[in-house]
Amino acid sequence: MNMAKESKYINDPGLVFLKDADWKDLKLLAEALIQDFEGNEQWSGELKATLEKNKKVYPESEEMLYKNSWKAIAAEIQLFGGQTFVNLFRRQGVQYSEILNDVAAKVNTDFHKDDIDVSQLEEKILRTLFGKITSLTDLNEMNVILKNKGYLGFTSLLSNPLDTIKVNVGLESGAKGVGAIASRFIGFQAAMITAPIVAIHQVGSPAYRVTIPVVCIVAMLRIKFKLNQEDRF
Repeated sequence: MNMAKESKYINDPGLVFLKDADWKDLKLLAEALIQDFEGNEQWSGELKATLEKNKKVYPESEEMLYKNSWKAIAAEIQLFGGQTFVNLFRRQGVQYSEILNDVAAKVNTDFHKDDIDVSQLEEKILRTLFGKITSLTDLNEMNVILKNKGYLGFTSLLSNPLDTIKVNVGLESGAKGVGAIASRFIGFQAAMITAPIVAIHQVGSPAYRVTIPVVCIVAMLRIKFKLNQEDRF
């Protein structure tokens, strides 16, 4: 009997619901991990290659392909969440709760990780970013807002490079004194030269360009999953 390629999925209570998610939602999530909403392929990860191998096992059924690849999709989320350079080479991922806490802190969500569960924190992140609980029908709007807020990596840098660089060298905070101004101006010149490195540092360690939009999508999928579960009873 043919089997889908095994993934490096770590048992994870925050992502195990994907096992019972609709295959079309799994496909949407997989596509968000492989490339951003403008079609730019993500820098790293194994999911695309894994899905290509699994297509040979389920050549005639997309539904079976994605349903049997849910661990590979979850493993990709875990991998990007732990994407320091060390983790990248070791190919080690982290639990979803750790990714969620990290994203919440990055987008300035007010929370205490010891007294909030995964679904509550996801909803707080959605409210922080969008002012409301969003659904899958809001994906285009979600991506535009994330891009404008500077959370989509190189796309954001190319859209507004000066603001990204100013934040890094501290020019926006108002330097005091000739020495401080000169020092920050030199830093600004260096940042102009190394803008791609600045972008990676800003949103790529962990890989925020992936984890922020993906956490939003996972949050929406969890809400949809819970509603479907309630409708059954």
